[in-house]
Amino acid sequence: MLALRILTMAVLAGVGPAGLADEAPPPSQQDVMASKGFVRYRGAWRTSQEIQLIERDERVASEQRQWVATLERLRKHLDKPGQGDRAAEELRAIVDARAVPALAAALGKEPVQTVRTWYLEALGRIRSPDAVRVLVAMALDHPDPETRIVAVEQILPIGPDAAAPVLVAALRSGDNAQVNRAAEALGRLGVSSSVGPLIEALETKHVAVVGSGPPAGSTSATFTPSGGGLSMGGGPKPTVVAARNDRVLEALIALTGENFEWNASLWREWLIARQAPSPDYDPRRG
Repeated sequence: MLALRILTMAVLAGVGPAGLADEAPPPSQQDVMASKGFVRYRGAWRTSQEIQLIERDERVASEQRQWVATLERLRKHLDKPGQGDRAAEELRAIVDARAVPALAAALGKEPVQTVRTWYLEALGRIRSPDAVRVLVAMALDHPDPETRIVAVEQILPIGPDAAAPVLVAALRSGDNAQVNRAAEALGRLGVSSSVGPLIEALETKHVAVVGSGPPAGSTSATFTPSGGGLSMGGGPKPTVVAARNDRVLEALIALTGENFEWNASLWREWLIARQAPSPDYDPRRG
């Protein structure tokens, strides 16, 4: 009877027959992940910071898509009587950084110079790093000279230093035309720190394919005063050609006020003299 009473009391107290407390159930996966700061979100465990970044990126992507549609709508209205002025006004009022990808895409396919100018002016107002990158690309590589000039004009108020690294790097391009376009932009922007690289780009060497005739390895018949015969065609051959870059020289003259023409050695001597301390400089005085 006593044993039964003790057993009953143990059961009521949550103690098993062996005198041990019942073990608590193991925590669920959700409890474990929650204790580590994770939340189940779209089929994966993520932190609240990750969720915020995902949702922010999705909002930005959605707004960028909306800008594509907006620019397409405004561009169509530009050509419609009675709607063109209003559409132009809206284009020239764009300041949203999320419009940059749409503006870049529109610039690439826009045939009208005036409309390209409005797009470039919008990028100049936005001034975000992405907007500057698009402006630099337009200043460097757009086929229309007027568009390149407008792009440079939009970079000037932002600051030439934002564009200088890309333009200086382009002076080493294998494309001779790009070398000259980069030099022209550097000169217009007044990037005095580019004088050294410009000197090295005064005359550049490029690989060009020269020659004509049948493709390499082909055989053709030739006829000379002494008779006819067969000859093996060599075809066009790549060769290294040197080119003097007029826009580079113009940029150097504009940036320095000097003109040593194509004499790179004199340009280098001048630059070294400008960089050297004056004879009366006392390093002890700083």
